[in-house]
Amino acid sequence: MYLWLWTKGGYSTNKARKRAEKMSHEQIRSIAIIRHGAIGDQVVLRPLLRELRELFPNASLTLSLIDSYQYGAPVDLVDRVHVVYKKRDGKKTSNWDRFKQIKALGEHDIIMDLCDSALSMWTVMFNKAKFKMGFPYRAYRKFLFNIVLQRSDLFLETENMLHFAYVFGARGKRPFDYAFPKYFKDTEHPYICYFFSASMESKCWPKDSFVSLISKMAEQYPNHSHVLMDGIGAHEKSDEMIVLLSKYSNVTQQTPLDLEHVLPFLGQSSMVIANDTGVRNMSISVNAPTLGIFNSTSLFRYWPRDTVHDIVFDKNGGNPSVEMVFEAAVKHLEWLESK
Repeated sequence: MYLWLWTKGGYSTNKARKRAEKMSHEQIRSIAIIRHGAIGDQVVLRPLLRELRELFPNASLTLSLIDSYQYGAPVDLVDRVHVVYKKRDGKKTSNWDRFKQIKALGEHDIIMDLCDSALSMWTVMFNKAKFKMGFPYRAYRKFLFNIVLQRSDLFLETENMLHFAYVFGARGKRPFDYAFPKYFKDTEHPYICYFFSASMESKCWPKDSFVSLISKMAEQYPNHSHVLMDGIGAHEKSDEMIVLLSKYSNVTQQTPLDLEHVLPFLGQSSMVIANDTGVRNMSISVNAPTLGIFNSTSLFRYWPRDTVHDIVFDKNGGNPSVEMVFEAAVKHLEWLESK
């Protein structure tokens, strides 16, 4: 193998390069991927797993998760799932228990740390992998790895994930292959989805702004249904918003859907308007057109630069106005419907 790695994108140690020269891709038998994150973080991992499967045909893929972040994990694309439980029966696990769980991951030819957390650091440290890969935000952690990647928040996160495969010579596919079924827009009963929540309150566009936007969209597009999608948490319910929008017969409320049903629901929509959140990432993964609403979040990290996905943001980092989002939504929907 040859390590396609240069100083401007990352670096590898001499030992790693010499070891790679003596191995072929077919000799890699086991790869562990550490990913601790919510559903949006899990979805963007899928194209990397597809590339690894093709690049290393004889390798078994193990996905290492933590107990609190398993929903939506790409378990369908790996051979084994390893979970570290930070809590059992509502109580924190001991350091000794976590150490035993970490060791249960087993030894691998390649281990990829895709989260740079304290737990992932210990997992890498106690593993005897031939190639230890990571993109450490904290400079001192680079000493844990023999292949270090420089991660930029100005790149799409899916692309950053794929860099772990590019190092070994993967070509990369365009469009990205998320390994989900293909869905087509419902033209008989068109609908636009709105998701107003996010993992952090700081990422959320105000609910009253969403109400104003949906009012304008319901009037602008009377033949579309305008669907407010509820989340699981108590703060992710649209009951109060629906009351304020009750005069619009084409505005409806959608209770939370399980993963099996939410993907086709998003995939068949005319457009999804949402904050920086997992629902938007899921929409992107099934090629549903999206309009993302961003403030100070690293927008370039979550913005696929193709024409079916657009974003609205204030250049000074504040919340965009209702008028800005409305104009962008109309413009984007008109462009989509012209195709």
